[in-house]
Amino acid sequence: MPDASLTLPPGQRDGYEDDPLARPLPTRTDVMLEWLAGQPLVPPAIGLVIGIVIDASWAVPVPLAAFLFIAAGAAIVLFRTRDGLRHLALMLAALAVGAVLHDSSFRRWPADHVVRYCGPGATPVRLTGTVIASPAIRPVQSGRINWFNQLPRTRLLVAAEKIEGVSGDIHVSGTVAVHVREPVLHVAAGDRVELFGRMYRPAPPMNPGEKDWALASRRNGILVEMSCEHAANVVVHAIGDRGHRWMAVLRQRLRAAMLDHTFPGDVPGSRLLSALVLGQRSEVNAKLNEAFVNTGTVHYLSVSGAHVGMLASAVWLVGLLVGGSRRACAACAFAAVTAYAIVAEPRPAILRAALMADLLCLALLLRRPVRSANWLALAAIILLIAEPTQLFSPGFQMSFLTLVALLYLSPRLHDAAARLMRRLLGRDDPLLAPAIQQQLNPPSPGRVVVNWVTHVLGWWLAMSVSAWTVGAALGTCHFQRLAVWGWLNSILIMPLVWLTLVTGFVKALLSLAVPSIATLLGWPLALITETLVVFVQFLARLPGAGMPAPAVPGWLTAAGLAVLAFWVLRPWLRIARYWVAVAAFAFITSAAWQLAPPFPGDTLRLDVLSVGNGTACVIGLPNGRTFIYDIGSMPPYDIERWRVGPLLARRRAYRIDAVILSHPNLDHFSGLPDLLDHRSVKAVIAAPHFERLSKPGSAGARLLADVRQHGIPRQTVVRGDRLNGTGNVEIEVLWPPPLDELSIARANDSSIVLGITYAGCRVLLCGDIEELPQRQLLAMGNLKADVLVLPHHGGVEPNTGAFLEAVDPAYCIRSSGQRDVHTYSGLLDLVAHRQYFNTADDGAVEIRVTPSELTVRPWRPVTPFTDR
Repeated sequence: MPDASLTLPPGQRDGYEDDPLARPLPTRTDVMLEWLAGQPLVPPAIGLVIGIVIDASWAVPVPLAAFLFIAAGAAIVLFRTRDGLRHLALMLAALAVGAVLHDSSFRRWPADHVVRYCGPGATPVRLTGTVIASPAIRPVQSGRINWFNQLPRTRLLVAAEKIEGVSGDIHVSGTVAVHVREPVLHVAAGDRVELFGRMYRPAPPMNPGEKDWALASRRNGILVEMSCEHAANVVVHAIGDRGHRWMAVLRQRLRAAMLDHTFPGDVPGSRLLSALVLGQRSEVNAKLNEAFVNTGTVHYLSVSGAHVGMLASAVWLVGLLVGGSRRACAACAFAAVTAYAIVAEPRPAILRAALMADLLCLALLLRRPVRSANWLALAAIILLIAEPTQLFSPGFQMSFLTLVALLYLSPRLHDAAARLMRRLLGRDDPLLAPAIQQQLNPPSPGRVVVNWVTHVLGWWLAMSVSAWTVGAALGTCHFQRLAVWGWLNSILIMPLVWLTLVTGFVKALLSLAVPSIATLLGWPLALITETLVVFVQFLARLPGAGMPAPAVPGWLTAAGLAVLAFWVLRPWLRIARYWVAVAAFAFITSAAWQLAPPFPGDTLRLDVLSVGNGTACVIGLPNGRTFIYDIGSMPPYDIERWRVGPLLARRRAYRIDAVILSHPNLDHFSGLPDLLDHRSVKAVIAAPHFERLSKPGSAGARLLADVRQHGIPRQTVVRGDRLNGTGNVEIEVLWPPPLDELSIARANDSSIVLGITYAGCRVLLCGDIEELPQRQLLAMGNLKADVLVLPHHGGVEPNTGAFLEAVDPAYCIRSSGQRDVHTYSGLLDLVAHRQYFNTADDGAVEIRVTPSELTVRPWRPVTPFTDR
């Protein structure tokens, strides 16, 4: 827009400039520079984030970062009068700092780090060190399969000091994550301990889509883990300092004081109270934790910004009621939040939230202007300088992006919804605006109350939708889960959470000071907590709770958040609606293309997953249907969540057309109950021997009852049957025979053997067949196949050699938890002249068949073998 004042005579120009209505609007650049003048810490915070992200993707050489930092510093001096260039130079300097900080914390370790003494496998070792944090005792996560009693496990973080060597002690450094298969009750933070167990490096992912725990551990500064069988393998040599012991004792006393005269024993309510008030999330059982996850309210279960905000709001409310000033309320809130951060479990989420709240209170105490973006930028700078790699933590991202959404997205949503509502009611005339109508027609007292309630509910809804939008975007990206009603559930349970948190905290404090008065709060606290438990479990049973989501790539999540930011900034920067619509259309089109179910094609894909001692095969047919052959493992049983589910999300398989269970052994079906809970399964297929061999009360009988409870049709197949709905792929049942043809006494020998044929290639899935079925199949003939998934996890029977010769596969795949270096059965000699993969060593194995090619490749990066 040209400056009209330049075309006017000098005399008229002055009058033009004095007229505010005739003055031209500032440009977008002027608006941004004016905003940055009040938020000077935003550019360095953005630069720090960009530097960390760049160095995580491509290692930035330190000399290059130093050159960029010096050049940026020179630019700041040269362009100190030009605000735009100065902000840009400051951002580039912070970018260089972020790259160096990430490099030093992620790639550079001292020469005496314990990882340098850790070989490729598990090594027996005696380690001495100091416990960093309180032991975390958690029940075994076995999913729905909780039919067997298993002791809780303990996780310790130990600062390594020395390991026992052949010729003496070796002094080391570094943090070691220690896993003990029993509860460890005699250790506290600060204790100096000696441990005996097996030390190893965290394993990389073994299946497509699986979470990279090795990378996550490395970003937390943990390069080495250690496994101890028994609590007796952890020996305390010296008690920690009084500070650590005093804090542990204080937490125990607060928990006991809070639960005394509240709950009679160890019940879900008491565990929930410990998690909500003191941040002891490990106390919550798996069922209740899953309910919070499915309702989209798990952020209430993990003590974080919401809890700190609720506590601060309660303190502020009391201060206002007694007539305290704004600074007095800020001082009280600062003291309460700081004390809470010290008393609660020292978790990153609590410390982040406490830091942000304390910075806000300090700004009020120092009478500094509270600029939201500047305040968040300062908190981000402090946290990222202390630990740059936490930028990639889902908790860190949710903490900051949720606050940004609450501060900037929720007002935009509230205004847009209000305008839409007035338009629908036919009250979009400017003269009918509420502010004008209140001046023209003062409302009655009743109407004032209604307007106030409507205003509060409107803002509450806008804030909840804003927070849910960011949480849903990050949740689908990191966890492949979507709580459709999370925005509403958060509103519904927030009053109960607020009452539980405040009442529990007050009762704990009063129990230490005035026990007689605190006892009176036990009954209402129990009532509120139990009501919360029942309500959350009810919401978790509603349709749409905890829906599985496809694997959303990070770039798509970032693009969606960028479109939201574009929409929020549109009126501020006077961006035309057309461009916002174009951006939204481009994002929706990309998301639909990226997340839509796969189109029918010409490729058969079969994934033999690495699930330890068990079997799980996912079959993707060319017509777009998905079958699963077995889904089981030995403990831990929850392979749907960590193994199969991520692959289904990656393949965009929104429903399972059939699950084929080879036989009634737990290591072949233990993941099915969780699959039925989280995914749409159209049918379960098994041989008639499955039910006959499943005795009452056995794992197989319980599974069949679970299938009936879900109302899923069950089909039986025997030798000679072919599966329906497979398109151009022929899936034939080769074993077992009908019940009246042959008596089978062992579950393994009743395994379903499938022959999958497509485009001239054949794959044989054998379950756990042993000597009898192998001999019978040899007598039948016609076993030739290109790929053989070895029977019984690679077990060797007297006729296994003859069976292999009859099948004569080009590729042999072993689904096992036993590595080849520990295999002495003679299997390796039998497969020596064939291409052979073991899921324990090679990870998941993908079999891909097209009309022109058969490809078999392991998940771990090696050279693929291709023929045809």
